Parts: sequence; structure tokens; C-alpha cells
Amino acid sequence: MPITEHTAKTRRHTTFYLAAGPENGPLVIFVHGWPELSISWRHQLRALATLGFRTIAPGMRGYGRSSVYPQHGDYDQEHIVQDMIELVDAVGRERAVWVGHDWGSPVVWNLASHHPDRCHAVANLCVPYYTLERGLDQMVALVDRELYPENEFPAGQWDYMRYYEESFAEAIASMDADVYKFVKLLFRKGDPAREGQRAFTATARRSHSFLGMSPIPDLPRDNDVVTEEDLSIYVSALERIFWAILLVYESWGQCRVCHDGPERRLPQYARLIPECSV
Repeated sequence: MPITEHTAKTRRHTTFYLAAGPENGPLVIFVHGWPELSISWRHQLRALATLGFRTIAPGMRGYGRSSVYPQHGDYDQEHIVQDMIELVDAVGRERAVWVGHDWGSPVVWNLASHHPDRCHAVANLCVPYYTLERGLDQMVALVDRELYPENEFPAGQWDYMRYYEESFAEAIASMDADVYKFVKLLFRKGDPAREGQRAFTATARRSHSFLGMSPIPDLPRDNDVVTEEDLSIYVSALERIFWAILLVYESWGQCRVCHDGPERRLPQYARLIPECSV
């Protein structure tokens, strides 16, 4: 099943996207997280396309061949959600099934709550509804204070996001210095033995490091998650614009909520799907 490359252009933004499957098939749009690309969904694009779906995976603003912007505010949720609405318009559809992963999840949840008329259905990996799309303060309010006592870990596992807000240049320096090592570190399986233990990110500010450790460890590539060829594609794309990718992350950490009238609480139950390798 071939995957083809496309571009959707409007006067305000350009979105690069991958597509597969019959053009008249039911539309499923996969929204990637950080620091990823549209190719993160390459396996899912083909799998659903063989079942007759039209599958699309856009590069989000600031990533890959989509438009890159210089200011934090350029990555507000309002703009990102509008990018997705314009993408659906560009392919001649009214609605889609939206699937988000990681930082793609608040985008998809905001589409559901602010633009239900553009959604057939919504699914997400990793991030439950009414969390990240509400902003960092909402996430901190949900921290398990038995695991992260407030006097010692005021922001819990989200301390690294406070680190971005307070010391952005310092926070990105080690990542920007060696994108290959950083991406290789992130693209790996989780360790079940660490369940219930504190996250490394909980000490980011006092450790002056995103992961609570410095320098970034040079771990072997996890071949179960990413091949060397795939890793080179990620690194090549991200090295050119890694500063912008980090602006995306920091701005989504602030997660300025959407626009256009009252937000709708979704009536359906939201189910958290455990993260899987892509």
C-alpha cells in the first residue's frame, strides 16, 4: 500500500501531510506528538488504508515540511486547531476520525470540544480528556501527592515543563547540541519495572536538565522502536528546525486554550489507551 506526499496551502499556513488508501474512503487523521513527524504514523497509515480508509498524517506546525514560526504564541492551540480544520477543508471533507498521540492529543481533544461538527470520532494515545488541553496548572493539580510531596516536588512529574517556562534557553541547550543523541534516547520502550516510581523529569529545575540528569546519556538505539534509517529521517528533519520544535513544546506546555465560543464538555466517556510503539 503506497504512502504519498501532499501539501495543503492556505494564505495563513502550509501543512505537509502523508496519505494512503482510497480517496473516497472514510477519513482518519493521525496527529503526531513531540518530537515526531508525520512518518511516526507510517504503520498505521498502511494498516487502516488496507481496510478501505483514507488515512492522513499531517506534519504539525513547526515540524518537518510544514510552516515554521518564530514566536511562542504562533503555536497556540487556537492556531494549531485551525490548521487541522483547514486540512480537512483542503481534502474536501466535512469531518474526520481524529487520532492523537502525546502532544497531538490536546489538539484532538480541542477539536472535539470546540468543533464537534468536524469530528466523526476521537481517539487518543497516552493523554486522557480534560488534561493537557486545559494547560499546565490543570496537570499539576492532578499530581499524585503521595508519590510527589508538594514541598519537595511542587510541579510533580511536570517540573520539566516549569523548567521550560522559567529557563527556556538553558533547558533546550543540551538537546539542541546533540539532536541525534536526544532523539535516540526518547525513541525507546518504557520500562515496566519503573511503574510507580518517580519520573526523572520531576527534578528538572534543580538538576538544570530536562531529564533530571546531565549530560544526556548516550544509550544504544532501541531497534524494537526505531531503525537506524528511520532515526536518520527524524534527526535530519529535526536538526534543521529543532529550535522551533522546542517552541512548540514550550507553548503547548502553556497550552493556551481555544477560541470561538464556549467549550463543550464531551458527553461520552473518555478512555485512556496505553501508549504503544509507533
